[in-house]
Amino acid sequence: MEKMKIPVRWKIAGCMGIALLGFGYSDNSNHPAVSHAAEKSTAAALHEICAEDDRLELISHETYEYDRDSISVGTGVDNAYTRVSRIYDDEEIAGISHAYFDEQNRLLYVLGYSSGILEDSISYCEENIYMRDDEEHTCRYVYCKSGSRPYKDGYYVASRYLFEVSDHQFDEKGRLLGSLCYRRNVGSDPNGYSEELFFSRGYQADYDGAYLMAELQYYDYWGTNEVGVWEYRIYQYDEQGNRILEVSVTEEEIRLFCCEYPEDTGQMEVYTYQVTADWELSCDDGSTYYLCPDQNKTAVRKVAADGTVERELFYGKAMDLGQQHYLMPEDVEAAMEDHMYVVKPGDCLWKIAYRAYGHGTYCDLLYRVNRDIIGREEDLLMPGTRLYIPEVGNAQDTKTTYQ
Repeated sequence: MEKMKIPVRWKIAGCMGIALLGFGYSDNSNHPAVSHAAEKSTAAALHEICAEDDRLELISHETYEYDRDSISVGTGVDNAYTRVSRIYDDEEIAGISHAYFDEQNRLLYVLGYSSGILEDSISYCEENIYMRDDEEHTCRYVYCKSGSRPYKDGYYVASRYLFEVSDHQFDEKGRLLGSLCYRRNVGSDPNGYSEELFFSRGYQADYDGAYLMAELQYYDYWGTNEVGVWEYRIYQYDEQGNRILEVSVTEEEIRLFCCEYPEDTGQMEVYTYQVTADWELSCDDGSTYYLCPDQNKTAVRKVAADGTVERELFYGKAMDLGQQHYLMPEDVEAAMEDHMYVVKPGDCLWKIAYRAYGHGTYCDLLYRVNRDIIGREEDLLMPGTRLYIPEVGNAQDTKTTYQ
């Protein structure tokens, strides 16, 4: 299997904070040590020190446009993560058909369609479900590949096939702290995929107050014997909140990105260095990062001021992010309450259809999709029975595609 590649560097951006973490080097008499903002507090000073360190090799010098008022900080989180917490405005909501939102204008459910959804045959669609728990600051994202069939003047979702599950943990400010994703792998089930949902990727973030200080992103290989790939990022800032240092550690190399923000140009200067020998990065809280480019040694080792090892990352070794190896689809489906209804005493299909669709005549649809559960007597509903309430739509719903 070909190795999955993570981009060598995520987009660098500034404007993340106020607190400055110090910048330092190993205790080596041949190299100067700078570890506190009081001694060196500008990005220019960091670049000058790097240029004099023979363990660092200058690779490139690039210039970017820099607008402090509008710049956005890239965190390496892909769209699947950011969409979970995104808040949509009223205009965006009006442009997305067949979607549901909560009181904060966050997505709860959205259905996407193929162009032939109204043809006289089963067609492809996909469902995106967001199961939120604001008290626990969590969200489970479920992605289903689904099929649709014509019904009356539109269609209904006739089948669902669970393909991906992602669990996200946020802090009280809504910032993503961690995420674990499980997906189907190629296998032998009737749809051509594995029966289990294998661990696919994971993400962790560390904050100091308002500011992102480190990120870990890891990709696995869906239950194969091959070790996945990972990237670890460390960030430091100046007193104005500019990101002045970014350290990227991957399976292949360790790079530093020193950023300068000349006030007279409105641009950001980025000096990229490659770490060629053991190197240290000290922080104002007394902790120290030990970084080693030698593939036979520990890649990253973070030691607290009291000597406690807070994190270790190894080349060629899978990450332990607290994930399971795989999830069984039925375990996830059992917890999904969307589109499910529990029959109450006195219920009938006509009443349930009226509440769900505004049309009691849709009772025949409910019976059609729940026949195996209800049995031959469609008027005999047992209280406590769980019924699937499928999505229905019409031609208008097919005109907007979900991005």
